[in-house]
Amino acid sequence: MPESDSWTVHNPAEQLARLQTLCRQRSVLIYRQQALYLQILRDELRDATRQALFRLISDVDPGRFGALSESTRLRFHEAVDQLVQRCSVLLTVEHLRLLAAQMVEETRRRQAQASRDLLEGLSQQQNQLESNQRQERQEPYGSIHLSLDPPVGETQTYPSRAVPVEEQDSNQDQNPAAVPPVAEQDLEQDQSDLDVLRSLFQLAGDALEHTALLDEIPSPSTGQSNSGAGHTGFMPELPDALLDWMEAIDLALSRRLRNLSHAINVEMLRCGLANTLLPVTLLEAVLHGQVETQSTASNLIRLRLPMAIGEIEQGVDVLCILLRISELEFDSPRLRRCRRKLRELHRDLHTMVRQQRHWQRRSLDQEVRTHWQSPTDSNPPPLDGD
Repeated sequence: MPESDSWTVHNPAEQLARLQTLCRQRSVLIYRQQALYLQILRDELRDATRQALFRLISDVDPGRFGALSESTRLRFHEAVDQLVQRCSVLLTVEHLRLLAAQMVEETRRRQAQASRDLLEGLSQQQNQLESNQRQERQEPYGSIHLSLDPPVGETQTYPSRAVPVEEQDSNQDQNPAAVPPVAEQDLEQDQSDLDVLRSLFQLAGDALEHTALLDEIPSPSTGQSNSGAGHTGFMPELPDALLDWMEAIDLALSRRLRNLSHAINVEMLRCGLANTLLPVTLLEAVLHGQVETQSTASNLIRLRLPMAIGEIEQGVDVLCILLRISELEFDSPRLRRCRRKLRELHRDLHTMVRQQRHWQRRSLDQEVRTHWQSPTDSNPPPLDGD
């Protein structure tokens, strides 16, 4: 192998450039496959929703839908079709990318609000400590503090046999401030701890707000971003950023389907086909696997809500619609084939991310070695004898 080829193979900058070029090629394939997946989903979403509604009405009360008037049934079908059509328009790569950015911003605002609430709680505790300290200081004239604990920060002195007791008493009378009250010291220590915590959370809140502002301001150089993941127009150019992009698209798609499911459940409640309505937070908990559900048909969830009637604890089964990506793919062979190809691209990206992190560590190590071995000043100062 020539020396130039060997240097190229072991050069981190060259390897990172090759990974970036390969990532651009993979991003085109990922975009096309994701767009095809969403197109198939738009074509099959209406039939999947109607099938889920039919199973739901059949399981709950088949006669309830027949008891509705003809106009109410037509109005219900039209409302569901409009909801599905409105959601299908938003099932594109561009709209999901915007929704993913909104979800990231929502998470940052929630974290910033939590830090601000914690800062307010610490400020209230600090104000309460200061008010208690002022109340303790406002004591009647001539009050004294008696404590059995030795003074903190002072060397412990013991009376010697040569010194009489009267002289020791006179020395203590001359220096009455040598024994500070322990309660005041505890208050000052608590106040200092609160100040430290308050400053830390203040810095964390400022950092979150600062990063949010930086994300809103467009970067002057469109080739690279602040995090090192460049974007050429639409798709990321580095493997780790492209992997995050794919995961964000899946999360945004799950959010769209969850919102559609909640809107259909609300419409069923309006028409009298449902007696209860599950909140959005509970639907989100089901998607994350935080709530145990019972077995039912695809795109439906059955929850058993505990209810105490007298001394007997009973439960009520609640059945509603929840469109999920996994169950839509289970019922559609076309979606399964697209998902299989997306998973293959996802695995390839994982390999590229490991390679990227390896060469980034090599590049950082090389940079540190270069700065460590090179002299800080090429022109040393002249000696005194010169």
